[in-house]
Amino acid sequence: MLMAVRQGSDVICDRWALSLVIAAFLGDRRFAQFMKRTGLASRLATTRLRMLVEQGIMVKLPYSIRPLRHEYLLTNMGRALFDVVLQMVRWEQNWRTDDAMPKMVEQLCGRAVALELRCRACGEIVTARDIQRKISRADLQQKPTKQALHRRSIISGTEPATTPGLLGESLDVFGDKWGIEILVCAFTGLHRFNDFRAATGISANILSDRLSRLTANGILDSASGEGEYGYKLTRKGIDTYGVLVTLQDWSDAWLSQRYRSPVMLIHKSCGKSFHVLSVAAPPDR
Repeated sequence: MLMAVRQGSDVICDRWALSLVIAAFLGDRRFAQFMKRTGLASRLATTRLRMLVEQGIMVKLPYSIRPLRHEYLLTNMGRALFDVVLQMVRWEQNWRTDDAMPKMVEQLCGRAVALELRCRACGEIVTARDIQRKISRADLQQKPTKQALHRRSIISGTEPATTPGLLGESLDVFGDKWGIEILVCAFTGLHRFNDFRAATGISANILSDRLSRLTANGILDSASGEGEYGYKLTRKGIDTYGVLVTLQDWSDAWLSQRYRSPVMLIHKSCGKSFHVLSVAAPPDR
C-alpha cells in the first residue's frame, strides 16, 4: 500500500494542486476564478496549473482568440479524483463542527448528503478495522529498490492554515506527501521514529516536524517507552483511511508504469478485494 500511495501522492498530494482540483470540481475553469477561490498568488497558480496539465489531470483549452485566453478543464484522469476529494470532505465533515462542510458537500454533489465509506463489492459501510492486508510474496520479491523521491511539500510557518472557500485541515494533512507516507506506515503497524524513517527515507528533521504536526492535529498520539517515542493512530487518524485507499485505487487505475503493489486489501465481512465506494446518503437517514 505504501508504494501505491507514494506513487499517487507524488502526482497529486500537493496542497495547492489539490486546491485547484477541488476548485475545478466546484465549477471553476478560468485563471481568475482559481485565484479567487484558492487565494493563490499568480505565479503559484501558474506553476501548479502547468503541473496538472503536464500530469494529464487537466487540459488547457482556448476560450478566446483575441485576446488569447485559456481555461482549464479536468480530464478523465482528473475527474477520477472525485472519490479522493469526497473522502477528504467526508473526513473533514466528521471532524469539523462549523457549517462550512455541509455547504461544500451540497456544492460538490448537487444536494445535501452525508458521505460514507463503503465496500464496492458488497456495499457495506466500512472502517479501517474492517480491512485486512494480504501480502503477495511473488510481488514482494519484485518490489523495486527505494527510488529517489521528488517532493513539492511546501509547509512552512508562514502559510495560511486554511484556503479560502475550500477545505481546511484536509489540505494541511493530505496536501503533504511526507505526512501521507507517515500515515500509511502507521496503518501498517509501524510506531517508532526509526521505523518511520527506515520505511520512508525521510530525513530526521522533516520526520520530526511531520510527526509533531500530526500529533498536534490529533491524528497521532505519542507515548514514550524504552527510551524512544512511539506513535499510534487516534480515532481521527484511523478515519483518514478512506482518503488513503481511494488514492490507492486512483493510482492503480490511472498511473502508468507502476510497480504492482505486493499488498491486497480484503474486506473481512465479504471476503472480496476491497475497493472504495463513496456513497452519498441522505443526511437524515
